[in-house]
Amino acid sequence: MTVALKPNVIIAKPMTPTGETSNRQLLNRVLLAALFVTLALTVLTQTSPGIETPNRDYGFYAYIGKQIAKGYLPYRDVWESKPPAIFYLNAFALRLGRGSRWGIWLVEFAFLFSAIAASYHLIKKLWGLLPAIFGVIIWLWGMDFTLQGGNYTEEYPLVLHFLALILLLSLIQTPKHRFFNLTLGLTLSISLLFRPNNAVVEIVSILVFGVTLLWKRDFKSFFIAVSWVTLGIAIPLAITSAYFAHHGLFQAMLEASILYNLAYSQAELSATSPLTVGFEYLNLAAWIGLTGYLLILARIKDILKSPHLPLFIVLLIGTPAAVFLSDPAKRNYGHYFMNWLPFIAPLSAFAFHTIQQKLFPPSAFRFLPSFLFPLSSFIIALLFLLLSGRASLNYKAFDRLLTSTERELRSPISIYVENHTNPGEYVLFWATHPGENLMSHRDAPYSTLFYPNLVGSEIADRLNEDFLADLQRNRPVLIVDMGRLTIPSLDPAKREEQKAAGVYPTNPPDNLDEVLKFIEDNYYLEAVIKEKPVYRLRGTGE
Repeated sequence: MTVALKPNVIIAKPMTPTGETSNRQLLNRVLLAALFVTLALTVLTQTSPGIETPNRDYGFYAYIGKQIAKGYLPYRDVWESKPPAIFYLNAFALRLGRGSRWGIWLVEFAFLFSAIAASYHLIKKLWGLLPAIFGVIIWLWGMDFTLQGGNYTEEYPLVLHFLALILLLSLIQTPKHRFFNLTLGLTLSISLLFRPNNAVVEIVSILVFGVTLLWKRDFKSFFIAVSWVTLGIAIPLAITSAYFAHHGLFQAMLEASILYNLAYSQAELSATSPLTVGFEYLNLAAWIGLTGYLLILARIKDILKSPHLPLFIVLLIGTPAAVFLSDPAKRNYGHYFMNWLPFIAPLSAFAFHTIQQKLFPPSAFRFLPSFLFPLSSFIIALLFLLLSGRASLNYKAFDRLLTSTERELRSPISIYVENHTNPGEYVLFWATHPGENLMSHRDAPYSTLFYPNLVGSEIADRLNEDFLADLQRNRPVLIVDMGRLTIPSLDPAKREEQKAAGVYPTNPPDNLDEVLKFIEDNYYLEAVIKEKPVYRLRGTGE
């Protein structure tokens, strides 16, 4: 029996007046928009500035964004090992929020809402309304476990991944469409500018599209596609390269975003397979996605007859590629596995569609109003938002935004630091917590945000040297030991405890002892705030 891989058959209904049809379409769109907003608010509760403080990566990108907004440049005035897109997006978001992290949240909301809408459009085009809603809910379920506070390099390109799959479907029918080919190339290069590992969907989609055209011997379409896709890839990369080359930072950008990360990815911290860790983080979403993957394999004979065959090939090839490339260094960071979500969404929807075909014929829903499923889905999502307690958390956050002089939640230590330093004075949060600098409105004394840098490479060695030079030149008024378990404590006695417990770094920077001695010689313990020792520069007492 041939598998129905096209969108669900639309059952003919009695003709209705144009106005009534238009009203129903409008109602459906409103209900879907309400559903998407509710789902986005549910997931983004964990990123809300009114109830959460920035985690480390969030803090890196937001702090660098703030520095860019002040006129500084990444890789020179402030260093981090990512391509520049995340930094400049944060700079834009902070300007949008007038310096507030609420601007970042608003940008996150816009990107997530767009990704939800794009994934819904993609799946509905393939298999209809119900599988689309199911697929959206499943990938958002997985995102809820991997977002981990938000503002990650894997988060923002999700909309690009779904857009690439939509473009692939369109290009199967119209391979010479220049704008679609150009845009497909843009999705690849922009994804690369957030994080190279992100671009699995785009790379596989482009390769499968090209091979499909060659298989059909449609050489004219192939050369048109290659020309316009290449142009789309080249434009953002050329603009970015030219910008940093103009500032003499092209080599620095390549070192940070590519060469350093190659060394970083070779230093495995765990023996755990990314496949195992990904299933732990993504929870039920990964298992449902796996079910869809196995169903594609089980029905491969029918898949080969599908007009959407290239997309199925992308799913079959891209899914294991995403698993392999999500965490090559085995760092076990949950946000890495957001790169599985563009595959989980259609795979889950295909699993649902297959079961739906077996259990319910198309005629089973012919007498139901078209708005019933969006309405019921919205009600269920709203009930989950309410019963999970996230509605009250969002209310608390927005109430702080609208009624409080402190529109954002800040950590106790950042408040202490702001109250015990003057504007323009440097503060070091040991080790590497620029989110605290952001919340305390005090700059870090160094350009190298990572210290101690434990990656074995010449770049890391130079960064460690730069850190000490900056520390000696721009002496921070306060140094706060943030108490990270695997980072050497500023307290000599606690360092000995770390060594005895086996958590002291086995390959510390060559200048670590010199850094620690500089701090011991020039700083004294001023206070302990929430178990975090605060050291003050001698001669700067209040």
